[in-house]
Amino acid sequence: MKHAALALALWTGAFAGACGSATPPPETAADQTDFDGESSPGAEETAAAKGAKPAGESASSEGAGAEGHGHDGPAKSTPIQATKLAADLKKIGINLKKIPPLEKLPLAQKKKVMPLLQRSLGLDNCQGCHAEGDMKKETRDMKIAREMWRHFVVPLRSEDGGPLFCDSCHAGDEHVLNRKDKEALQEFMDAEYVGKIALANNEDMECGTCHGDAMETKIIEKLWKIPK
Repeated sequence: MKHAALALALWTGAFAGACGSATPPPETAADQTDFDGESSPGAEETAAAKGAKPAGESASSEGAGAEGHGHDGPAKSTPIQATKLAADLKKIGINLKKIPPLEKLPLAQKKKVMPLLQRSLGLDNCQGCHAEGDMKKETRDMKIAREMWRHFVVPLRSEDGGPLFCDSCHAGDEHVLNRKDKEALQEFMDAEYVGKIALANNEDMECGTCHGDAMETKIIEKLWKIPK
């Protein structure tokens, strides 16, 4: 049986994204500029991919992403853990019991969430999700980040009902699943994703929660309709 792979990226996921401490930085003059709500005006406050990796090649489709696209990931898959950013999320006004979709967050909250996304994935700068020189240009990774937030952050909880965030799966690393040993990966996902994750609506967590009734493995392309 094939199982759901969680990613935050903003959580490339995106769900990917900002440097610095977990405490969101104060607004600067740059924050006052025109902003589309899904990208940040500067590298220090954005969700993006590591290094100079071009947009469209982020960890959202390689690490904790649904398909993996052939990337074997780390030597050992990363277990689910309680988010270490709950206090920071509360500080910026996000209700952890009823988390809204990323695009529905007020502008001020979006700008402060971006650094938390980046820290969750251990990313360095903006060019993995955002196009260099054009922070508002829509990229594949920005779309993936929104969907990871929508499908993982919003509806999923820990088995005791606590919030899950990007760092719950990524733990500071963009790659979280080792896919070399398929049997071991299946056992890992059974134990971690099905066994240790609950749904906010009290329904059972199962493979189809992420993969759909037909158990589609290409979640990003087939279910989220985001082409390569």
